[in-house]
Amino acid sequence: MGKRGFPRREPSPKEVLTHCLRLAQEVAPPTPTGRRGRPWRYSHALYLALLLFRAFYKLTYRKTEAVVQDLMEDPFPSHQSLARYALHHLDPNLLEDLLHRLAQEVEAHLSPQDPDPPFTSWTPPT
Repeated sequence: MGKRGFPRREPSPKEVLTHCLRLAQEVAPPTPTGRRGRPWRYSHALYLALLLFRAFYKLTYRKTEAVVQDLMEDPFPSHQSLARYALHHLDPNLLEDLLHRLAQEVEAHLSPQDPDPPFTSWTPPT
């Protein structure tokens, strides 16, 4: 229950994914653009955002791919690519910090923007 007895609204997956993408773009390292080897198809920020989304909802890699398929129109990495990226490139401390920031931002996004002023005192009518 939220304030005043109303049911609390849960964030939609689309809202959470939007916050994940923005947070990941802030902290992700630049994608390498060397001349050797095949170029990266997806940016570090996209991988990090999808892994953050996965951690927020506690999903498996396959379930993450299925949910994101409904939310994103742009191409995105497969569940195999996400698992490989997590194994080779993901810093667990960075993911934990981002998960904490994401929880705070989602909470702030769902809280009322103009809360009522605090009740100070009541005087009976005369």
